[in-house]
Amino acid sequence: MLRCFDLVRFSMVICRAVAYIPLTILAVPASVLTLGGGYLFGLPVGFVADSIGATIGAGAAFLLGRTIGKPFVISKLKDYPQFRSVALAIQRSGFKIVLLLRLVPLLPFNMLNYLLSVTPVPLLEYMLASWIGMMPITLALVYVGTTLKDLSDVTHGWNEFSKTRWVSLFSLILSQVY
Repeated sequence: MLRCFDLVRFSMVICRAVAYIPLTILAVPASVLTLGGGYLFGLPVGFVADSIGATIGAGAAFLLGRTIGKPFVISKLKDYPQFRSVALAIQRSGFKIVLLLRLVPLLPFNMLNYLLSVTPVPLLEYMLASWIGMMPITLALVYVGTTLKDLSDVTHGWNEFSKTRWVSLFSLILSQVY
């Protein structure tokens, strides 16, 4: 019986990671997905599933932006000439710049996937730097998701500042930044 439960749980985690791919391509906010991973699976399993899913999803969006979506992405970048300096920095030290852009989420996760797709960074460097750079925010958001175990706390009792309300407000702020 325990084996069957483990297999079902493993299948759910794989489905969760795979679900990230089309949702990332469609630019669904990553923070919402990551909070859900913590809520559904807890910290260790949610972190692994969301970390893998976010990285594969980022890679899929990157490839889409580098192939079919390249003209669209380039047309949007014409309004931002300062992005050329980012592209030049990536040409010199791609891994480090991508890592820093992921560690300090100044731009939303989904936007960054497409913007970086038109830079000369190789796919494997991009994916490794993204995976490492997204780990801290993924861990934080999955943890916040684990604290939302009782949805009734989130939807009721907003007259007082409960711990759940503070966590909800904090996650909302994080979702706007990331």
